[in-house]
Amino acid sequence: MNFHFLFCRFSLEEARYIIKGLLEGIAEMHSKNIMHRDLKPENLIFKTQDSMDLAIVDLGLATRADIDAFMFVRCGTPGFVAPEVINIKDLNTKYDVICDIFSLGLIFHLL
Repeated sequence: MNFHFLFCRFSLEEARYIIKGLLEGIAEMHSKNIMHRDLKPENLIFKTQDSMDLAIVDLGLATRADIDAFMFVRCGTPGFVAPEVINIKDLNTKYDVICDIFSLGLIFHLL
């Protein structure tokens, strides 16, 4: 079930549960040196209709942070992209997994 956060209100407890799950999921990805680079509400789905457990989906722009050059340097969805990604002038510039934290902050604000 794809779910758009903009059209739903969550209680404080539900928002805490969602945030905790997202942080754990991103921490697991980052521990493997993988950055998602396109975190947004549309890329988060509830595992079941009756659960608040989420899955992070659409890893099409995901990449390892420790490679020499990114295939797509400036990528992501406008409005959710970290400033260090969207403002790159030199396409040889590298950034880190921290770019996902900016996107998470925006998602948390929506919750």
